[in-house]
Amino acid sequence: MVTTQRTKEICQIIRLKSTQVFLVAGTCLVTVMVTLLCISFMTRYEVENEVANVADVDYWRDKVAPSQKIWYDKGIDELNEALRPMDSTYPRSVRIFVVQGIDGRDLAAFRFPTKDSQGSSNFVWDHFPHLARLENSCSQQVPCQVASVSRTLWSGIPLDKVPESQEDCGRVFNATQAPISILRQAQLAGLRTGFVTTQRLTGSTGAALGNTNGNFECDERMPLSSIRSGCKDIAHQLMSGETVQALNVLIGGGRQMLSSLVPKTKYDPVDELLCESNDGRNLLKDWRTQKLRESKVKPIVFDLIQRTDELESLNASSFDYLMGVMANGDLSGNSKAPSLTLMVQKSLKVLNKYQQGYLLIVEQFIASNMNKREQLQLLNDTLANLHEAQDTLTLLLMTNAIYPKASLDVSEETEAISLLAGIFNEAESEIQKRLHQIPSESLLFAQGE
Repeated sequence: MVTTQRTKEICQIIRLKSTQVFLVAGTCLVTVMVTLLCISFMTRYEVENEVANVADVDYWRDKVAPSQKIWYDKGIDELNEALRPMDSTYPRSVRIFVVQGIDGRDLAAFRFPTKDSQGSSNFVWDHFPHLARLENSCSQQVPCQVASVSRTLWSGIPLDKVPESQEDCGRVFNATQAPISILRQAQLAGLRTGFVTTQRLTGSTGAALGNTNGNFECDERMPLSSIRSGCKDIAHQLMSGETVQALNVLIGGGRQMLSSLVPKTKYDPVDELLCESNDGRNLLKDWRTQKLRESKVKPIVFDLIQRTDELESLNASSFDYLMGVMANGDLSGNSKAPSLTLMVQKSLKVLNKYQQGYLLIVEQFIASNMNKREQLQLLNDTLANLHEAQDTLTLLLMTNAIYPKASLDVSEETEAISLLAGIFNEAESEIQKRLHQIPSESLLFAQGE
């Protein structure tokens, strides 16, 4: 009897436990079913809306007009290219293009279609994966000297640390404490180097790259007291300095600063607005003489050219050193001056002779009276014809070369964007006035690794 009662108790306990097990199992089953239903629903939703894989999402596919979708697609393509993983290796060679006289407004005007233009221009740099905006102001000095900005840019020092010009060269000047330009640093690192400009070689960029001191490009306008104290003008410093002596390529204008006797032709007149040497110098001959001395110690191939046809026929890949002085003043003053594309192509052949890495700096100056659309197209053609090397970094800096004093500590373009809601409530004339007064920022495009 006792055994029977005990058996009934055990059966009741087991039945209770079984019920609990079934309850727990049922709960789990319902949870799984609900989860599967949710997953199925979301999968169905994502497939229908084309967002199943985040990596495959171009953008949230809103209903937009076909004309607007074109820019959506182009923008997403550019973002995908910019986000593409890059190798962390360092480039073997660097090409730096500096365009003086172009800013964001100009690029916008020629990048997008207008009533007078046919379609938009797809420039090479539009496809560069990296873009940076640089504040284009001069908050340290007023007025800001372009020569000082050039020295800051090419030496990597703060503007207020740029050494002042030595008008009295009789004073002791510690040259070892003077900053050296990126060109000289590249030479000391064992790279071949070149500088090409559509301006004169003695301009602000050439003077900064050549580590010169002073503000006078030649002797004509140099104070007599400075000459008596032993000062040398920029032209003399350039041609006798170690940076230019070691340059493998140097092409530009400025013959009238380098030589007192220059050919004056209808297509290449002397620029009366620029300095004109009158002390009887011939620095071009001095450069050739110096290279002849070097060739007696170590065999080198070099040449000095002064005409476009000489440059065209040149077998540049066989030269160790090449100097080209292609105009009395800036190249814009010579109607027969070589194109930017030709100068760059020949320069790269010289620099690539030994496959040891190089630094090439190219300056294109676009004056306000030039056809900017045409000049941008020339630059575009030059970049389009460059050989794409995987170990080469290409930088393109565009600046209007106007450096006003900044009124804000932050980007005024960025500040204007944050106030767009209020700005667009203003009258059209006020909006245009406000936009015109905002200092334009420089743009830096980059490609390569």
